[in-house]
Amino acid sequence: MHVQPQPPRHRTTEAPYRAPRVGLQELPVEESGVRAADDLGEVIRGVRWARLRVVFRAEEPLHLPAYKGSTLRGAFGHAFKRIACPFRRQCETCGHRDVCVYAYVFETPGSTDGSPLMRSSNVAHPFVLEPPETPEGEVNSGELFPLGLILVGRAISLAPYFLAACREMGRQGVGRGRGRCRLERVVAEDPGDPKGRIVYDGDRDLLAPAVPPWTLDDLHVGRGSREYVTLEFLTPTRLRQDADLVVRPEFATLATALLRRISVLAEAHCGGQPPRDPRSILATARDVRVLNADLRWHDWERYSARQHTRMALGGFVGRVTLAGPLAPWWPLLRLGEVLHVGKGTAFGLGRYRIVERATEGEARP
Repeated sequence: MHVQPQPPRHRTTEAPYRAPRVGLQELPVEESGVRAADDLGEVIRGVRWARLRVVFRAEEPLHLPAYKGSTLRGAFGHAFKRIACPFRRQCETCGHRDVCVYAYVFETPGSTDGSPLMRSSNVAHPFVLEPPETPEGEVNSGELFPLGLILVGRAISLAPYFLAACREMGRQGVGRGRGRCRLERVVAEDPGDPKGRIVYDGDRDLLAPAVPPWTLDDLHVGRGSREYVTLEFLTPTRLRQDADLVVRPEFATLATALLRRISVLAEAHCGGQPPRDPRSILATARDVRVLNADLRWHDWERYSARQHTRMALGGFVGRVTLAGPLAPWWPLLRLGEVLHVGKGTAFGLGRYRIVERATEGEARP
């Protein structure tokens, strides 16, 4: 596989700018007549992504934990740096950071001249890993092992780097004992073809020239009248309110996290603009209530090689039924279904799906 695209250029400063954490509710309110729905539409209209199904075949037994996201993210990051970085030095001290693909993907820089959210040192990365949902941790030699990979904005053009890193990850081995696996094929979900498009063939080591992007229009969201919906949170979801982790979120907390994430992805990776008046957008969230919540807390840990410590990354999983004027939020809910919500999305956390649009009678407790 030959990797030829030029790495993206992005703004940097001589020293990392570290601004205090800023929530969307703290941003200044514009005294303008812009309607909240139009403001939200301007933010999300330019968001684009590609969704890949990466299929490995185990060449040796793989021994993986029940939740595989951390293990795969760690192995993937090491493999990416191996194929993309010629110097193997710390990104913070590297003079080539502003033209480095690895730094853009894994050390995504903020910007001092962007919105307050872009001044954070924790700008959302332009990818999401989706590990298999199965609880089994053992993969026998010869068995297939699928992995979901979502690329956002400019990262779509860097697909050859991501796929080369997947191949290198398989060669280096993953999990306990570093079992090796072979990159068998990669299929891109295509808005125009329900079967998808093969973008990498492992037998011929052949890479397609382009990966088909998706936009909100391809989801056929529409508007209409929606007053009830149930969300199923599939992986631990970490939302914060006043710096505390939330066990049972109100819709306003979920809406704030969704708006924050999609706004940063749009601005940092898709060339978009931040919301002009986030307070007006979020004001409509107060009218949506949680009708039912069947949630539990799922604890898990990961080891951070960078910080040399174990980190607790628990979150809630389960179902929440919402009731209220959901139509203005429907596009954002659909985008969150694709791009996840909350902290740790690069590990696959914050994944949910819309499982039903209940009628009033079905939704009542």
